[in-house]
Amino acid sequence: MQTRGSRKQRTMVGKLITHVLLFCFFIIVATGAPTAKSGCQKQCGNVSIPYPFGIGSGCFLNEWFEVLCIKDNTIPLLRHIKQEVMEISVEAGTILVRNPITFWNCNRETRQSPNLEGSPFVFSQKNRFTAVGCGAFGLLISSKLSTNIAGCMSTCGETGNHSCSGINCCQTNIPLNLNSFKTSFHAVDGEKEKVCKYAFLVDQDWFMSNFTDIYSFKEMVDVPVLLEWELYYSVFDVFGTSFETNKLTWSNPKCYWDSVNSEYGCYRNSTCYTYYNDIATSSSVIFNQSRVECRCGWGFEGNPYLIEGCKDIDECKEDSNSCTEYGGVCQNDFGGYGCYYPSHNEHSVLNLIRIGIGSIIGLLFVLAGAWWLSKRMKEGGRVARLDGNREIELKGTENSNEASNVLIPLVASQPQLQ
Repeated sequence: MQTRGSRKQRTMVGKLITHVLLFCFFIIVATGAPTAKSGCQKQCGNVSIPYPFGIGSGCFLNEWFEVLCIKDNTIPLLRHIKQEVMEISVEAGTILVRNPITFWNCNRETRQSPNLEGSPFVFSQKNRFTAVGCGAFGLLISSKLSTNIAGCMSTCGETGNHSCSGINCCQTNIPLNLNSFKTSFHAVDGEKEKVCKYAFLVDQDWFMSNFTDIYSFKEMVDVPVLLEWELYYSVFDVFGTSFETNKLTWSNPKCYWDSVNSEYGCYRNSTCYTYYNDIATSSSVIFNQSRVECRCGWGFEGNPYLIEGCKDIDECKEDSNSCTEYGGVCQNDFGGYGCYYPSHNEHSVLNLIRIGIGSIIGLLFVLAGAWWLSKRMKEGGRVARLDGNREIELKGTENSNEASNVLIPLVASQPQLQ
C-alpha cells in the first residue's frame, strides 16, 4: 500500500518533468523563428537574408530587394545596385554593403558610389565622409544639382597616421536623406596635387573598430557603408494579405485570410504601423503613398515582416531575469517570464534528484578508476597468487640475473591449546 508521502513525491516529480518539457518547448519555439519566406534560401555564405530581401523568384518584395548568391553560394550581391551585402537588419531597417574607395593620382582604378535615386535606400547618417592624403581636399558633389554638399580638408604632417583628426586624414558628416553623390578632389597647392589621395564614405562604427593606419586603406578597394531602407508599400504588398494596422499595443490580434488553408488566422506577436503623407526620403517617394513599419513586440524577436515571424524570447535561457536572486526558478511564458518558488517538499525532491545524479557520477568515476588500475597491473605483469601452502608468488618483469620467482612464506600464529 502506497503512503501519502510517496504519492505526494510522485506528484512533485511529475510537476518537475512538466516544467522541464515546457522549458524544452520554449527553446524549440525560440530557435525556430523564421527569417525568410517559406521555401526560400535563408542564408548566403555567412550572411542571413531576411524578407523583404530574398534569393530566387517569389522570395523578395521587389527588384530592389533581390539578392544574388554568387561565387559558389558564398557572396550575397544586391542585384540592382551591384553591392556586396555584409549584414541585413530588419529590426533597425539597415543593410551594410561594400562601397568603393575613390582614388586620385594613386595608379588605381577610380570608382564612384552607386546612385540610389528611385530606390528605397538612402545613405545613413551613421556614415562619415573620409579623405586621406597630404593636403587632401575631398568634396561630395550632388549628382542632381552639381553643387558641393559636404567636404573636408586635411593638413600635411609627420604625425597622425594612427588618427583621423585632420593631419593627413579628415572626416565630416553627410546630409540627411543622401541617395546620390560624386567624390571630387582639390589640392591646396600645385605640388600637393600630385600626391596620392583617396576618399570614401564609411560606416563610422566599423571605421573606429578597424582603424589602425590611415594609409592601410590604400590597399583596399572598398569599405563598409550603412544604408537605411523603408517600405513604401501597402500591407498587402508586404504580407500578401491585409489586416488592420496602427493598433495601440502588440497585444491586439492581427487577423487575416489564409488563402492556403482557406480560413482566417490571427496572431499578436508584432506591431505594424501604416504612415501616410510621409516626408520624402528618396525620389521614388510621392505624397499619399503609404509606408509600412513593423516591430516585434516586447518579449519577442525575429522578422516582423513575415506573418508570425516574431517568436518568443526565452528570458530564462538568456539570464535576463531576476528570479534566482530571491531563490526562485525562472519559468518562461509567452511574451515574458515568471518566477516559480518551489515548496519545501519540492526542494526535497530536487535535492534527492541532485544527490542521485551525483551518486551515479561518483560511481562511474570509481568504476573507471578500478578498470584503469586493473589494466595498469596487467600491463606491468605483476600477478599475486596465494597457493595452498600459504605462499605468495610474485613474477617480476624487471631484467635480472637472479631467479625470477621469489617465494615469501606467510607466518600465521597457531592457536593455543587450553
